[in-house]
Amino acid sequence: MMDQPVTEDVATARLGAAMREALRTAPAVSRGDPFPRAWWQHLGARAMLGVGFDPDGNESRADWPAVAALAGTIARETAHVGLALGWLMNEMLGRFVIGPHVGNDGHRALLRGMAGGHKLVALAISEPQAGAHPKLLRCAARRHDGHWLLDGEKSFVSNGPAADAFVVLAVTGVIEGRNRFDAFVVDADSPGLVRRPTGHEAVLPPLGHCALALDGCVVPDARRLGTESNAFDLIAKPLRTLEDTLLGGAMAGAMQAELDALARWQRGARPTPDTLRRLGALRLELMAIDTLVAQSARQLAREGPGEQLADLNAGLRLILQRWQAGCEAFAAQLNDHETRLPDIAGDLRIVLGIARGVGEARHLKAGTGLVSTKENHEIPA
Repeated sequence: MMDQPVTEDVATARLGAAMREALRTAPAVSRGDPFPRAWWQHLGARAMLGVGFDPDGNESRADWPAVAALAGTIARETAHVGLALGWLMNEMLGRFVIGPHVGNDGHRALLRGMAGGHKLVALAISEPQAGAHPKLLRCAARRHDGHWLLDGEKSFVSNGPAADAFVVLAVTGVIEGRNRFDAFVVDADSPGLVRRPTGHEAVLPPLGHCALALDGCVVPDARRLGTESNAFDLIAKPLRTLEDTLLGGAMAGAMQAELDALARWQRGARPTPDTLRRLGALRLELMAIDTLVAQSARQLAREGPGEQLADLNAGLRLILQRWQAGCEAFAAQLNDHETRLPDIAGDLRIVLGIARGVGEARHLKAGTGLVSTKENHEIPA
């Protein structure tokens, strides 16, 4: 009998089992510690880093739905949202930011280091008082003696305090009044690059955040990614939708960790029928959320990070917010003594608040379209 082909669901299930086993044997991680290099390198040694990209451009072991699901596995098994986001960032950078724009063996070597757990890379786009608006970004790169000199500032760089290298977006020219951007791989120990505190270092531990100051930072031309002065449109512009889609998996996993904790505590507490009904309602709602998260990731894989997906994510974020509020209200009424719940809840509130203004703009646009467009099923007065 011929071997049957492995379906995507089976492959994802196998990766999930491998990830759970890797997490079970990983070194312990404390929220108050610096970035856990030993934990990270353990995942690399167990081939659980770089599953979403291949350094040589071959097919990866995980597609976007599998990446989202694995982020959820990490969040649920570790009860550390920050760990899940750090892992997710590694896969996003390898698959979406660096991988499609590899131009030489140095870029491929960086991807291998990321997959092996030897290189931690962070993405630096946003700037003080500018956010990520292309007209307002000022960090610039200019050619000098066959190299590039980078000058400017970057803010709120996730994984920045522990990063070995940064992918920095910088203005490299202006065409017809529009800034043109390139992406540069800048080693953390490069002369002219200084990490600065932001006051948010403890946000989503052990992920960590920092700011960057670049003052005549010398970067070899070989460290420029192959974005052909179009790095903003290729990387920064679609990143919000891509990140929101994959964050859904991590958040759903963290919410399942909350539910697991509540269930453990109730097993020895003789819960009332009303308590069981409310706990069951949270479980069923989370099952529905899981379906929406998976649908969002499948749409990303099929169509890329487009406007329709961004709208879906905005709606899903509202559902996640309401579930989280209900879970916290339920836990408060029970006076739950599960010690991990406050940490998970706090992390989830932070993630749910990311880019809140972007979501509210989509709510306004959707509402405006609803009242300004006459649906064809309406009956004339």
